[in-house]
Amino acid sequence: IPSWHRGELRDWKAATINARIEEAADKPSFRDPWRNGRCLIPAGGYYEWTGDRSPKQPHLFQAAGNEDTLWFAGLISQWRDLLTCTILTRAANDSVEPIHDRMPVILDTDEREAWLGGADDLPFGAGARVRHHPVRRFGIADEGEELVEPFHG
Repeated sequence: IPSWHRGELRDWKAATINARIEEAADKPSFRDPWRNGRCLIPAGGYYEWTGDRSPKQPHLFQAAGNEDTLWFAGLISQWRDLLTCTILTRAANDSVEPIHDRMPVILDTDEREAWLGGADDLPFGAGARVRHHPVRRFGIADEGEELVEPFHG
């Protein structure tokens, strides 16, 4: 939620959970965090769902390199007493494209320093390598190790 939002939390209707890195610097909702609120968002993995209709098939994406943690490029903003963040996305690379056309901007060690230092002229996340496999369908309240286990069904 941008710091300039004047209404109540329930009044903020824009979808700002993620932002296209190609556009974020120029979008009013992200312009200030782009300059002053860059952050890293650690993740053990993320899910993408495939299929045109229900039931869709979830796929778990995890790091395929030497690190277990995926480091997403993010933007952080403070609205009143609430800190909010946005995950930046980019066009999918060849390891993600068969499943989805977009992916989080996943930063390697050198890119993390450059991102936090304010660089904006690099192809951030272009070389990110991830692996994926289908998992059982799940709901928002589900928890447990079975959510990451490969599913062949």
